[in-house]
Amino acid sequence: MHSHHSHSGDYVAHGVDPLDEMMKQVERMKFHTYCLTEHIPRIESQYLYPEEIAENGENALAQLQRNFNKFMEHAQRIKSNNETNGGAKIIIGTEIESCDTQHIDYAKTILAKNSDVLKFCVGSVHHINGIPLDFDQENWDKCLESFKDRSLKQMLISYFESQYEMLTVVQPKVVGHFDLFKLLWPQDLKVDPVTGKRTPDSSGIIATPLTYLEQWKDVKDLVVRNLKYIDSYGGAIEINTSALRKGLEQPYPSSNIGELVKQYCHGRFVLSDDAHGIKQVGVCYKKALNYIQDVLKLDKMYYMVEDSTDGSIRFESLSIEEFADNQFWKLLG
Repeated sequence: MHSHHSHSGDYVAHGVDPLDEMMKQVERMKFHTYCLTEHIPRIESQYLYPEEIAENGENALAQLQRNFNKFMEHAQRIKSNNETNGGAKIIIGTEIESCDTQHIDYAKTILAKNSDVLKFCVGSVHHINGIPLDFDQENWDKCLESFKDRSLKQMLISYFESQYEMLTVVQPKVVGHFDLFKLLWPQDLKVDPVTGKRTPDSSGIIATPLTYLEQWKDVKDLVVRNLKYIDSYGGAIEINTSALRKGLEQPYPSSNIGELVKQYCHGRFVLSDDAHGIKQVGVCYKKALNYIQDVLKLDKMYYMVEDSTDGSIRFESLSIEEFADNQFWKLLG
């Protein structure tokens, strides 16, 4: 089994357990491939999270840089040890948060500078208008408020435009939690069906993460554009199970986007747990398997392979029959 996206308590403030302890769980669960992808450091203080400031004060940005350097060294030791002892295949990468244009450009520099270590990037968007999307409900609401007339439609357009900027600059091999904005999306969110303006009155319609593409063609067109671009350079979309462990009914991406991935990106999906601790390694993978087989009805799943001679990265695939018959599922019980 595979995961293409992970974090640990050693290198991210909201992580739970040490990376070495998480790797023991990876081995216990008989993962075939496990990717280590700590965040590229943020470079502006406005994007620091409260726990980072509380822990490191005015040195928080510098500490992010130090942590990232330590991560790259640590990940190489784990990789070397696993290669020696026949453990899970370890591929070292990083995740970009795409805070703004400056951060995206910085990520490109970091990837080029450390290409001998960082073999790929998980490209994601965590901020819109400088506001974090997945931190808490207050910030999600604040993000919506930052758009004229509190327009959900404009918020989604901004998200997918930011995603496209990140895609064109970095060309990430794996596109992370494609629709992260759905995490804190209010269940009773009413909007004007044309403008997307948030409205409390009866003239509004309930907008959900499964209906907005039907409501707004211009938003759907941006999603299709982004998927076509990902396909053009051979990238993949992750099925990220962290949405399931956080209580959502479907992983990232939801099935409305999943169907478009099948159509415009050759169904090139990889699986990720986005773990931040031991208990999150392989989290909700059985639910993900049901989603893959029964909802998206995929005929294959992809996974990343690092060439042992030149270190290049490629995707290989398994038929759904092979994927579902893996010993991993038996170990889950």
